[in-house]
Amino acid sequence: MQHEEHISQLIVRSLLGTLDDQGRQELDAWLAADPRHRQLLEELSCSITLDQHIAELQRIDCRKAQAMMEQRIKEAEARQQESAQPLSRRLTLMHNYWLIGIAAMLLLIVGTYYYIDKVTIGHRPVATRTESRPAVITHGTTQALLRLSDGKVIRLGADQQANRRAIAKACGRNYHGNIVVTTPRGGEYRLTLTDGTEISLNAGSRLEYPAVFDGKERRVKAEGEAFFKVAHDKEHPFYVETGGQELRVVGTEFNINSYTPGIVVTTLIHGIVTIHPRGAKGGVLTLHPGEQAEYNDKSGSAQIRQANTEVVGSWTTGSFVFENQTLEQIMEELSRWYDFDYTFRNAALRQTVFMGSVPRYGDFKNVLHILEMSGGIHFQVKGKRVYIF
Repeated sequence: MQHEEHISQLIVRSLLGTLDDQGRQELDAWLAADPRHRQLLEELSCSITLDQHIAELQRIDCRKAQAMMEQRIKEAEARQQESAQPLSRRLTLMHNYWLIGIAAMLLLIVGTYYYIDKVTIGHRPVATRTESRPAVITHGTTQALLRLSDGKVIRLGADQQANRRAIAKACGRNYHGNIVVTTPRGGEYRLTLTDGTEISLNAGSRLEYPAVFDGKERRVKAEGEAFFKVAHDKEHPFYVETGGQELRVVGTEFNINSYTPGIVVTTLIHGIVTIHPRGAKGGVLTLHPGEQAEYNDKSGSAQIRQANTEVVGSWTTGSFVFENQTLEQIMEELSRWYDFDYTFRNAALRQTVFMGSVPRYGDFKNVLHILEMSGGIHFQVKGKRVYIF
Protein backbone atom coordinates (compact mmCIF):
# COMPACT_ATOMS: atom_id res chain seq x y z
CA MET A 1 0.00 0.00 0.00
CA GLN A 2 2.94 2.34 0.68
CA HIS A 3 4.23 1.75 -2.84
CA GLU A 4 0.79 2.52 -4.29
CA GLU A 5 0.63 5.78 -2.36
CA HIS A 6 4.15 6.70 -3.50
CA ILE A 7 3.27 6.12 -7.18
CA SER A 8 0.06 8.13 -6.73
CA GLN A 9 2.02 11.04 -5.27
CA LEU A 10 4.46 10.90 -8.21
CA ILE A 11 1.55 11.08 -10.66
CA VAL A 12 0.00 14.04 -8.86
CA ARG A 13 3.32 15.93 -8.85
CA SER A 14 3.71 15.13 -12.55
CA LEU A 15 0.29 16.65 -13.26
CA LEU A 16 1.26 19.71 -11.24
CA GLY A 17 4.59 20.05 -13.08
CA THR A 18 6.56 19.82 -9.80
CA LEU A 19 8.16 16.42 -10.30
CA ASP A 20 11.96 16.41 -9.81
CA ASP A 21 14.45 14.36 -11.84
CA GLN A 22 14.51 11.44 -9.42
CA GLY A 23 10.72 11.31 -9.30
CA ARG A 24 10.55 11.48 -13.10
CA GLN A 25 12.91 8.49 -13.36
CA GLU A 26 10.81 6.49 -10.90
CA LEU A 27 7.56 7.35 -12.70
CA ASP A 28 9.06 6.59 -16.14
CA ALA A 29 10.24 3.20 -14.87
CA TRP A 30 6.75 2.43 -13.55
CA LEU A 31 5.14 3.50 -16.85
CA ALA A 32 7.57 1.37 -18.87
CA ALA A 33 6.95 -1.72 -16.72
CA ASP A 34 3.47 -2.39 -18.13
CA PRO A 35 1.35 -0.81 -20.91
CA ARG A 36 -1.60 -0.75 -18.49
CA HIS A 37 0.26 1.73 -16.30
CA ARG A 38 0.48 4.30 -19.08
CA GLN A 39 -3.15 3.66 -20.04
CA LEU A 40 -4.21 4.24 -16.42
CA LEU A 41 -2.26 7.50 -16.24
CA GLU A 42 -3.66 8.84 -19.52
CA GLU A 43 -7.24 7.94 -18.59
CA LEU A 44 -7.04 9.53 -15.14
CA SER A 45 -5.23 12.60 -16.48
CA CYS A 46 -8.12 13.47 -18.79
CA SER A 47 -10.38 16.17 -17.34
CA ILE A 48 -13.62 14.50 -18.42
CA THR A 49 -12.57 11.10 -17.12
CA LEU A 50 -11.46 12.70 -13.86
CA ASP A 51 -14.79 14.48 -13.54
CA GLN A 52 -16.66 11.20 -13.95
CA HIS A 53 -14.54 9.37 -11.39
CA ILE A 54 -14.76 12.18 -8.86
CA ALA A 55 -18.54 12.26 -9.28
CA GLU A 56 -18.58 8.56 -8.48
CA LEU A 57 -16.48 9.20 -5.36
CA GLN A 58 -18.95 11.83 -4.21
CA ARG A 59 -21.79 9.33 -4.26
CA ILE A 60 -20.10 6.69 -2.12
CA ASP A 61 -18.79 6.29 1.40
CA CYS A 62 -15.05 6.19 0.63
CA ARG A 63 -14.06 4.53 3.93
CA LYS A 64 -16.69 1.86 3.54
CA ALA A 65 -15.75 1.31 -0.11
CA GLN A 66 -12.07 1.04 0.74
CA ALA A 67 -12.81 -1.44 3.53
CA MET A 68 -14.94 -3.53 1.17
CA MET A 69 -12.23 -3.44 -1.48
CA GLU A 70 -9.56 -4.54 1.00
CA GLN A 71 -11.82 -7.36 2.26
CA ARG A 72 -12.48 -8.57 -1.30
CA ILE A 73 -8.78 -8.54 -2.10
CA LYS A 74 -8.06 -10.59 1.04
CA GLU A 75 -10.79 -13.07 0.13
CA ALA A 76 -9.55 -13.34 -3.45
CA GLU A 77 -5.96 -13.89 -2.32
CA ALA A 78 -7.15 -16.58 0.11
CA ARG A 79 -9.01 -18.36 -2.72
CA GLN A 80 -5.92 -18.14 -4.91
CA GLN A 81 -3.80 -19.81 -2.23
CA GLU A 82 -6.33 -22.60 -1.87
CA SER A 83 -6.69 -23.16 -5.61
CA ALA A 84 -4.21 -24.68 -8.01
CA GLN A 85 -4.20 -21.78 -10.49
CA PRO A 86 -1.06 -21.45 -12.58
CA LEU A 87 1.45 -18.94 -11.22
CA SER A 88 1.10 -16.62 -14.23
CA ARG A 89 -2.67 -16.41 -13.72
CA ARG A 90 -2.29 -15.63 -10.02
CA LEU A 91 0.29 -12.94 -10.75
CA THR A 92 -2.04 -11.37 -13.30
CA LEU A 93 -4.90 -11.25 -10.80
CA MET A 94 -2.69 -9.80 -8.10
CA HIS A 95 -1.36 -7.19 -10.52
CA ASN A 96 -4.92 -6.20 -11.42
CA TYR A 97 -5.77 -5.69 -7.73
CA TRP A 98 -2.60 -3.63 -7.36
CA LEU A 99 -3.67 -1.40 -10.27
CA ILE A 100 -7.09 -0.98 -8.65
CA GLY A 101 -5.37 0.17 -5.48
CA ILE A 102 -3.26 2.66 -7.44
CA ALA A 103 -6.35 4.03 -9.18
CA ALA A 104 -8.33 4.33 -5.94
CA MET A 105 -5.46 6.01 -4.12
CA LEU A 106 -4.79 8.39 -7.02
CA LEU A 107 -8.45 9.39 -7.33
CA LEU A 108 -8.70 10.10 -3.61
CA ILE A 109 -5.54 12.23 -3.67
CA VAL A 110 -6.42 14.12 -6.84
CA GLY A 111 -10.03 14.44 -5.73
CA THR A 112 -9.00 16.11 -2.47
CA TYR A 113 -7.01 18.77 -4.31
CA TYR A 114 -9.62 19.02 -7.03
CA TYR A 115 -12.47 20.07 -4.78
CA ILE A 116 -10.60 22.57 -2.64
CA ASP A 117 -9.45 24.23 -5.88
CA LYS A 118 -5.73 24.09 -5.13
CA VAL A 119 -4.65 22.24 -8.27
CA THR A 120 -3.73 23.85 -11.60
CA ILE A 121 -2.73 21.57 -14.44
CA GLY A 122 -0.65 23.29 -17.07
CA HIS A 123 -1.07 26.57 -15.15
CA ARG A 124 -4.84 26.58 -15.78
CA PRO A 125 -7.27 26.26 -12.84
CA VAL A 126 -9.50 23.23 -12.69
CA ALA A 127 -13.13 24.21 -12.19
CA THR A 128 -14.83 22.95 -9.04
CA ARG A 129 -18.01 20.90 -9.13
CA THR A 130 -20.60 20.92 -6.39
CA GLU A 131 -23.03 18.28 -7.56
CA SER A 132 -22.98 15.18 -9.74
CA ARG A 133 -25.06 14.89 -12.88
CA PRO A 134 -26.61 11.80 -14.43
CA ALA A 135 -24.52 10.17 -17.13
CA VAL A 136 -25.47 11.48 -20.56
CA ILE A 137 -24.02 10.28 -23.85
CA THR A 138 -22.94 13.24 -25.97
CA HIS A 139 -20.64 13.71 -28.94
CA GLY A 140 -16.96 14.37 -28.42
CA THR A 141 -15.26 17.74 -28.11
CA THR A 142 -11.94 19.38 -28.91
CA GLN A 143 -9.68 18.30 -26.06
CA ALA A 144 -6.28 16.75 -25.55
CA LEU A 145 -3.49 16.38 -23.04
CA LEU A 146 -0.02 17.71 -23.92
CA ARG A 147 2.97 16.36 -22.02
CA LEU A 148 6.56 17.62 -22.11
CA SER A 149 9.61 15.48 -21.41
CA ASP A 150 10.19 17.37 -18.14
CA GLY A 151 6.83 16.19 -16.79
CA LYS A 152 4.76 19.33 -17.38
CA VAL A 153 1.20 18.62 -18.47
CA ILE A 154 -1.16 21.01 -20.26
CA ARG A 155 -4.86 20.54 -21.00
CA LEU A 156 -5.79 21.67 -24.48
CA GLY A 157 -9.28 22.69 -25.50
CA ALA A 158 -11.16 24.48 -28.27
CA ASP A 159 -9.58 27.90 -27.56
CA GLN A 160 -6.51 27.77 -29.80
CA GLN A 161 -5.13 31.10 -28.59
CA ALA A 162 -5.28 29.93 -24.98
CA ASN A 163 -3.62 26.68 -26.04
CA ARG A 164 -0.75 28.51 -27.73
CA ARG A 165 -0.21 30.77 -24.72
CA ALA A 166 -0.16 27.81 -22.31
CA ILE A 167 2.24 25.82 -24.52
CA ALA A 168 4.56 28.79 -25.02
CA LYS A 169 4.64 29.44 -21.27
CA ALA A 170 5.40 25.79 -20.48
CA CYS A 171 8.04 25.34 -23.19
CA GLY A 172 9.77 28.70 -22.89
CA ARG A 173 12.17 29.77 -25.62
CA ASN A 174 14.76 27.01 -25.40
CA TYR A 175 12.73 23.79 -25.16
CA HIS A 176 13.92 21.29 -27.78
CA GLY A 177 12.60 18.06 -26.31
CA ASN A 178 9.73 15.90 -27.49
CA ILE A 179 6.05 16.69 -27.08
CA VAL A 180 3.33 14.05 -26.62
CA VAL A 181 -0.30 14.89 -27.38
CA THR A 182 -3.01 12.38 -26.45
CA THR A 183 -6.75 12.54 -27.04
CA PRO A 184 -9.13 10.64 -24.74
CA ARG A 185 -12.28 8.79 -25.73
CA GLY A 186 -14.71 11.50 -26.71
CA GLY A 187 -11.94 13.86 -27.76
CA GLU A 188 -10.26 15.16 -30.89
CA TYR A 189 -7.54 17.69 -31.58
CA ARG A 190 -5.91 19.45 -34.52
CA LEU A 191 -2.42 20.88 -34.41
CA THR A 192 0.16 22.44 -36.70
CA LEU A 193 3.83 21.52 -36.33
CA THR A 194 6.67 24.03 -36.68
CA ASP A 195 7.23 23.01 -40.32
CA GLY A 196 3.60 23.77 -41.22
CA THR A 197 2.41 20.15 -41.23
CA GLU A 198 -1.24 19.86 -40.12
CA ILE A 199 -2.41 16.83 -38.15
CA SER A 200 -5.89 15.85 -36.96
CA LEU A 201 -6.04 13.35 -34.08
CA ASN A 202 -9.15 11.23 -33.63
CA ALA A 203 -10.44 10.03 -30.25
CA GLY A 204 -8.16 7.72 -28.28
CA SER A 205 -5.01 8.64 -30.20
CA ARG A 206 -1.44 9.67 -29.46
CA LEU A 207 1.16 11.73 -31.31
CA GLU A 208 4.79 12.24 -30.34
CA TYR A 209 6.91 14.84 -32.14
CA PRO A 210 9.88 17.13 -31.52
CA ALA A 211 9.21 20.72 -30.49
CA VAL A 212 11.56 21.83 -33.28
CA PHE A 213 12.65 20.00 -36.43
CA ASP A 214 16.37 20.78 -36.51
CA GLY A 215 17.83 17.81 -38.40
CA LYS A 216 17.89 16.46 -41.94
CA GLU A 217 14.57 14.67 -41.45
CA ARG A 218 11.22 15.24 -39.78
CA ARG A 219 10.09 12.29 -37.67
CA VAL A 220 6.94 11.67 -35.57
CA LYS A 221 5.22 8.70 -33.93
CA ALA A 222 1.46 8.10 -34.09
CA GLU A 223 -1.03 5.71 -32.48
CA GLY A 224 -4.80 5.43 -32.96
CA GLU A 225 -6.02 7.46 -35.94
CA ALA A 226 -4.52 10.58 -37.48
CA PHE A 227 -4.99 12.53 -40.69
CA PHE A 228 -1.82 14.20 -42.03
CA LYS A 229 -1.31 17.12 -44.39
CA VAL A 230 2.47 17.15 -44.61
CA ALA A 231 4.17 20.41 -45.59
CA HIS A 232 6.28 19.96 -48.72
CA ASP A 233 10.04 19.99 -48.08
CA LYS A 234 12.02 17.80 -50.47
CA GLU A 235 15.26 18.35 -48.55
CA HIS A 236 13.74 17.19 -45.26
CA PRO A 237 11.61 14.04 -45.73
CA PHE A 238 8.82 13.38 -43.25
CA TYR A 239 8.64 10.02 -41.42
CA VAL A 240 5.74 8.57 -39.44
CA GLU A 241 6.37 5.57 -37.18
CA THR A 242 3.30 3.56 -36.23
CA GLY A 243 2.47 -0.06 -35.43
CA GLY A 244 5.66 -1.68 -36.69
CA GLN A 245 5.91 0.30 -39.92
CA GLU A 246 7.48 3.54 -41.08
CA LEU A 247 6.06 5.89 -43.70
CA ARG A 248 8.29 8.19 -45.73
CA VAL A 249 6.66 11.24 -47.34
CA VAL A 250 7.67 14.62 -48.73
CA GLY A 251 4.39 16.50 -49.11
CA THR A 252 1.30 14.34 -48.87
CA GLU A 253 -2.21 13.89 -47.48
CA PHE A 254 -2.97 10.54 -45.89
CA ASN A 255 -4.87 8.84 -43.06
CA ILE A 256 -3.40 6.31 -40.62
CA ASN A 257 -5.56 3.99 -38.51
CA SER A 258 -3.87 1.68 -36.00
CA TYR A 259 -6.71 1.13 -33.53
CA THR A 260 -6.62 -2.64 -34.12
CA PRO A 261 -3.51 -4.07 -32.37
CA GLY A 262 -0.94 -5.28 -34.90
CA ILE A 263 -2.83 -3.82 -37.88
CA VAL A 264 -2.12 -0.46 -39.55
CA VAL A 265 -4.34 0.84 -42.35
CA THR A 266 -2.80 3.65 -44.41
CA THR A 267 -4.93 5.47 -46.99
CA LEU A 268 -3.30 7.91 -49.39
CA ILE A 269 -5.30 10.96 -50.51
CA HIS A 270 -2.69 12.99 -52.40
CA GLY A 271 1.00 12.55 -53.20
CA ILE A 272 3.12 9.43 -52.75
CA VAL A 273 4.24 7.54 -49.66
CA THR A 274 6.51 4.57 -49.20
CA ILE A 275 5.93 2.06 -46.41
CA HIS A 276 8.94 0.47 -44.75
CA PRO A 277 8.36 -2.35 -42.25
CA ARG A 278 10.67 -1.81 -39.30
CA GLY A 279 13.10 -4.65 -38.80
CA ALA A 280 13.70 -7.38 -41.35
CA LYS A 281 10.05 -8.11 -42.18
CA GLY A 282 8.77 -7.60 -45.72
CA GLY A 283 9.84 -5.15 -48.42
CA VAL A 284 9.13 -1.55 -49.32
CA LEU A 285 5.68 -0.63 -50.67
CA THR A 286 4.70 2.47 -52.63
CA LEU A 287 1.18 3.87 -52.37
CA HIS A 288 -0.49 6.07 -54.99
CA PRO A 289 -3.55 8.33 -54.49
CA GLY A 290 -6.71 6.36 -53.78
CA GLU A 291 -4.83 3.29 -52.58
CA GLN A 292 -4.97 1.76 -49.12
CA ALA A 293 -2.46 -0.57 -47.49
CA GLU A 294 -3.34 -2.87 -44.59
CA TYR A 295 -0.12 -3.85 -42.85
CA ASN A 296 0.07 -6.83 -40.48
CA ASP A 297 2.93 -6.39 -38.03
CA LYS A 298 2.94 -10.05 -36.99
CA SER A 299 3.41 -11.45 -40.50
CA GLY A 300 5.20 -8.42 -41.91
CA SER A 301 2.91 -8.50 -44.95
CA ALA A 302 0.62 -5.88 -46.45
CA GLN A 303 -2.37 -5.89 -48.78
CA ILE A 304 -2.99 -3.00 -51.17
CA ARG A 305 -6.46 -2.18 -52.41
CA GLN A 306 -8.46 0.72 -53.84
CA ALA A 307 -10.23 2.86 -51.23
CA ASN A 308 -12.97 5.45 -51.11
CA THR A 309 -10.99 8.38 -49.72
CA GLU A 310 -14.14 10.35 -48.89
CA VAL A 311 -15.25 7.55 -46.58
CA VAL A 312 -11.87 7.24 -44.89
CA GLY A 313 -11.52 10.98 -44.25
CA SER A 314 -15.16 11.63 -43.37
CA TRP A 315 -14.38 11.85 -39.64
CA THR A 316 -12.35 15.02 -40.28
CA THR A 317 -15.26 16.74 -42.06
CA GLY A 318 -18.06 16.12 -39.56
CA SER A 319 -19.56 12.77 -40.61
CA PHE A 320 -19.31 9.05 -40.07
CA VAL A 321 -19.63 7.33 -43.43
CA PHE A 322 -20.03 3.56 -43.25
CA GLU A 323 -19.32 1.46 -46.32
CA ASN A 324 -19.84 -2.29 -45.90
CA GLN A 325 -18.91 -2.14 -42.22
CA THR A 326 -20.22 -4.56 -39.63
CA LEU A 327 -22.37 -3.32 -36.77
CA GLU A 328 -19.59 -4.24 -34.36
CA GLN A 329 -17.12 -2.04 -36.27
CA ILE A 330 -19.64 0.79 -36.30
CA MET A 331 -20.34 0.54 -32.56
CA GLU A 332 -16.62 0.47 -31.81
CA GLU A 333 -16.11 3.66 -33.83
CA LEU A 334 -19.11 5.42 -32.32
CA SER A 335 -18.19 4.38 -28.77
CA ARG A 336 -14.78 6.03 -29.05
CA TRP A 337 -16.31 9.33 -30.14
CA TYR A 338 -19.42 9.36 -27.92
CA ASP A 339 -17.56 7.64 -25.04
CA PHE A 340 -19.94 4.84 -24.10
CA ASP A 341 -19.88 1.08 -23.56
CA TYR A 342 -22.07 -1.35 -25.47
CA THR A 343 -23.41 -4.89 -25.19
CA PHE A 344 -24.82 -7.10 -27.94
CA ARG A 345 -27.87 -8.99 -26.67
CA ASN A 346 -27.72 -11.08 -29.85
CA ALA A 347 -24.18 -12.04 -30.91
CA ALA A 348 -25.28 -12.61 -34.51
CA LEU A 349 -25.92 -8.87 -34.87
CA ARG A 350 -22.19 -8.18 -34.62
CA GLN A 351 -21.66 -9.22 -38.24
CA THR A 352 -24.64 -7.34 -39.68
CA VAL A 353 -23.33 -5.15 -42.52
CA PHE A 354 -24.43 -1.53 -42.94
CA MET A 355 -23.97 1.26 -45.45
CA GLY A 356 -24.85 4.89 -44.82
CA SER A 357 -23.78 7.94 -42.84
CA VAL A 358 -24.55 9.72 -39.57
CA PRO A 359 -23.50 13.20 -38.40
CA ARG A 360 -20.41 13.22 -36.19
CA TYR A 361 -21.70 16.08 -34.04
CA GLY A 362 -25.32 14.98 -33.99
CA ASP A 363 -27.51 14.13 -31.02
CA PHE A 364 -26.72 10.58 -29.95
CA LYS A 365 -30.39 9.53 -29.87
CA ASN A 366 -30.77 10.68 -33.47
CA VAL A 367 -27.69 8.69 -34.48
CA LEU A 368 -29.19 5.53 -32.99
CA HIS A 369 -32.52 6.30 -34.65
CA ILE A 370 -30.82 6.49 -38.06
CA LEU A 371 -29.27 3.08 -37.50
CA GLU A 372 -32.60 1.64 -36.29
CA MET A 373 -34.30 2.86 -39.47
CA SER A 374 -32.03 0.52 -41.41
CA GLY A 375 -34.17 -2.25 -39.94
CA GLY A 376 -33.63 -5.30 -37.78
CA ILE A 377 -31.96 -3.69 -34.77
CA HIS A 378 -33.03 -1.76 -31.67
CA PHE A 379 -31.06 0.10 -29.00
CA GLN A 380 -31.67 0.60 -25.30
CA VAL A 381 -29.61 3.20 -23.45
CA LYS A 382 -28.97 2.88 -19.70
CA GLY A 383 -26.58 5.51 -18.40
CA LYS A 384 -23.39 5.20 -20.43
CA ARG A 385 -24.11 1.71 -21.76
CA VAL A 386 -25.97 0.86 -24.96
CA TYR A 387 -27.69 -2.50 -25.41
CA ILE A 388 -28.19 -3.79 -28.97
CA PHE A 389 -30.91 -6.35 -29.73
